[in-house]
Amino acid sequence: MGEVLMKKFFNKDNFILSTFDKGQKRQSLIISLALIVFFVFSAFTFMNGMYAFADCIGSIVCGSFDAAGRDALRSLPIFLSVFMSIWAMLLLHAAFRNVSDEKRVKSLKKNAIALLAFAGVNLVAIIIMLAVGKFHSIVEGSPSPLYPLDSILYSLIFVALGIFTLVYLSKLQEKMPFILPQRGTIVKKARGLYCTFVSFWMLISVFSFAAFAIGLFITDFGHYFFYALVLSLVYFTNALYLGVWEFYYNELKDEKKKELLFPLALVGVIFAVVIIALYMIGLGTNLDAPSNFGFGTLPVAFAASVNIATLIVVATPLIVAVVALIKGLLLRKKATSSEEEKPQE
Repeated sequence: MGEVLMKKFFNKDNFILSTFDKGQKRQSLIISLALIVFFVFSAFTFMNGMYAFADCIGSIVCGSFDAAGRDALRSLPIFLSVFMSIWAMLLLHAAFRNVSDEKRVKSLKKNAIALLAFAGVNLVAIIIMLAVGKFHSIVEGSPSPLYPLDSILYSLIFVALGIFTLVYLSKLQEKMPFILPQRGTIVKKARGLYCTFVSFWMLISVFSFAAFAIGLFITDFGHYFFYALVLSLVYFTNALYLGVWEFYYNELKDEKKKELLFPLALVGVIFAVVIIALYMIGLGTNLDAPSNFGFGTLPVAFAASVNIATLIVVATPLIVAVVALIKGLLLRKKATSSEEEKPQE
């Protein structure tokens, strides 16, 4: 049974990679590794941004609008770092798309220049704030241990990567035509909805990955063991679902996507329902658990005593799995209709 499942779901001939030449495989691997790196970067900068944003919200709730403005200005390098890292992650995800090489290289160049500009703005902002005394030291230790030095280093990394990308793409353009690794196209009539949904899902997954990793070190499992365990599982599941979609489903050939999406989605729905049921049981054991445990991993949700953010995070795996299930059913129906319409010999 296990061998049959492995052959059905993990046969190397099922994947687009099997059709690539050596150059395309190398490029595909580089983009995938870069996507993982920027996902991790995005996760931890996003978490820093959440803590900084929670301080601003907390000040507003308390009526201290001046303090909120000062906190927002002081945290500007963090917010810019979050923006740049998530932009780079979404850009790398889109780098596989099935468009002409010339258009793709041109788009990547424009985005690399834009990221260079934002990194430059971030560096200038930090230097000005150091000069006028908004930062008392190059390492203040809040909200991250090395802040604002970490934002400086992060911006310098973006500058280096931006310059490298522009040089690499210029050399690649000289060798055109050269076929870059590609994935399937996005249906134009649903492009806006698709991109919005995927971007929102990625943000939830980015946060969940950081919350899971940080939660392992800051969580008091003794007092809220079951709830903390289940919420940690929710965080892990969000990141896991994104990983399966990005590095498994998107790597399948089109015909295999149509065949395997429904069973994958069905398993995803069942698993998500079980997780939500466990979460509700954990919540029922201690109604104080979300505010006492959740603040450390989702501060912005509790800065104004609003826990809806936690419910969105918990519901995301089910929402994603149901959307995939509906799409799988539609693909199966379309495939069945196509078979029935074929002329019989």
